[in-house]
Amino acid sequence: DWWLEEHGLIMSNPESLPRKRYDRDSGEVLPYKRYVVTGDREVTTVLTVREDGRWELEKGTLGDVTHLPCRSARYTQPQQSLNAAGPATCVP
Repeated sequence: DWWLEEHGLIMSNPESLPRKRYDRDSGEVLPYKRYVVTGDREVTTVLTVREDGRWELEKGTLGDVTHLPCRSARYTQPQQSLNAAGPATCVP
């Protein structure tokens, strides 16, 4: 299981964003975490990721905060060959 970016570089698997935040002032663990995000164009906004995996942007759309020219592909081993002997075949 690996990713290939548009220039041929192999990337590590992305990790999930933390969904909780520790508030130093109150000592509480909050059920969300906020990130400042931008697509390096017109919109810079706040992304809130909630403990249950839901997320929302304060303003704009996903297209506004995504670096559009980047393309990547995830390669995984076919299900039928997981237990097969021999070299693995990668399928996009």
